[in-house]
Amino acid sequence: TPVIATTDTLMAFNRMLAAAGFDMERPDAALAWRVFKEFAVTPVAAATDGLLFQCGTYDFSGEPAFEFDFTRQFTHEEEGEPAGMEQLSCTLYFPPTEERRALRTNLWSFGFASAAEFFAAVEALPEFRVVMAGPAPTRAATRQEEI
Repeated sequence: TPVIATTDTLMAFNRMLAAAGFDMERPDAALAWRVFKEFAVTPVAAATDGLLFQCGTYDFSGEPAFEFDFTRQFTHEEEGEPAGMEQLSCTLYFPPTEERRALRTNLWSFGFASAAEFFAAVEALPEFRVVMAGPAPTRAATRQEEI
């Protein structure tokens, strides 16, 4: 498998989603997670590479929404020194019901020996299970930004 430059990761991830039949306007949470897991093990040219699962009700857009988010973080180095960080995220949006407002967590991959162990830990979280077993998200978005 070729190593992808971080400048090409969002395009590569969006291409993987499209190839799997994922629809941003009528998203399927299980399909997004499956594609993210495939993408998460795709080699990328970065000094370090971490994964994050997070969810909670936020008001970032001016309107509250429950966000179910999968993120891959890339750290860059120049001559052995930190030189920036980027995060690529896939966020699924749901109406903020009372049940969802009680769900809030985040889990980083850095404490796990492998991506597979991280994925298993995420899939065991009550927050993950409740959302995956419930109604479909109303929309989805992918983005990549420097942090």
